[in-house]
Amino acid sequence: MAIWNPSKRACTTVWSTLRVLDQNDGPFSMSGDIKVSELTYWSAGSTVKMRQLQANSLANQMDNIFREIRGAKYEEGVSREKALQDIVSTLMDEEKTISDLAEVADANYIFWGEESAG
Repeated sequence: MAIWNPSKRACTTVWSTLRVLDQNDGPFSMSGDIKVSELTYWSAGSTVKMRQLQANSLANQMDNIFREIRGAKYEEGVSREKALQDIVSTLMDEEKTISDLAEVADANYIFWGEESAG
């Protein structure tokens, strides 16, 4: 599992974004261990195709908030398509956690106040 830390911008940005999108209403300290299958977009009764559509929609919303509201930029060599693909892949794996999602976000975006990993 990724490191869930309030000092890590990817963690706080993913957490606050999921709150704004009504996906998770838990406190930061307890949210890192929450599985993506516990987020509101995930429905046990959904088909894989429906879940894929929902994950794509959520990934697009997250990307838009990261870039257009939170001022994030893509890491060097990362395209929008790659970032979205990585987020969707994480959102489709029921064993992944919000902390894992933050790790994926950290690998794809430079958040406000951060320096490029590249």
